[in-house]
Amino acid sequence: MAMTDNKVLARGQKTQIRQFNRDDVDRWMEWPMHSDPLYSSSYPRQMNRAERDAWFYERLNRNDYMMFAVDDFEGRLVGLLTLRNIDRQKTHAVLGITLRPEALDYGMGTDCLWTFLGYYFDFLHFDAMILDVAAYNRRAQRVYEKCGFVYTGEHWGHFDDYSVFTNDYYKNIRQFFRRHGAWVETLFYDMILRRADYYKRRQLGMGPIIKK
Repeated sequence: MAMTDNKVLARGQKTQIRQFNRDDVDRWMEWPMHSDPLYSSSYPRQMNRAERDAWFYERLNRNDYMMFAVDDFEGRLVGLLTLRNIDRQKTHAVLGITLRPEALDYGMGTDCLWTFLGYYFDFLHFDAMILDVAAYNRRAQRVYEKCGFVYTGEHWGHFDDYSVFTNDYYKNIRQFFRRHGAWVETLFYDMILRRADYYKRRQLGMGPIIKK
């Protein structure tokens, strides 16, 4: 679902949403790695120029995938939003969201998601948004709950850090991991927000309170 216009699509209290362009790949690569190993795997691997071109244009030209940049009001790229598994009838798409490490804990995740939901339902006209979130990631779960997402189930998915059962860093969340053959898996919660529920929350002024 190729997109080339780079105009601002939606503006929140702290962030603005626009289409993700090729230059944003380079800016994304400049992000520092997250200091917490639980989240470092969601940050970009280093790629050379040709690999970056291929990464971007492959996604740009897919019919089931869309990318959006999140900027702060100083024009700094602080987040990346993706829609994958886009249903051709626009019944739903699967959300992916990544924030620059320094942007965490300042309300930017809540702000950019709530802002993006307005664009998603008002202008892209989807019926529902779905996502999955790691069971250990309580911070992200709170953001989704504030925006009206509800739990629909759970599933297990691959996890890259094989020291989870020996490293004391993980001892308080070890119940969210299991061995599956030669692999390690972590538990994910499935969540959904339907268009009618979003509009009801917005009409009643039940949007999230954005941290100042």
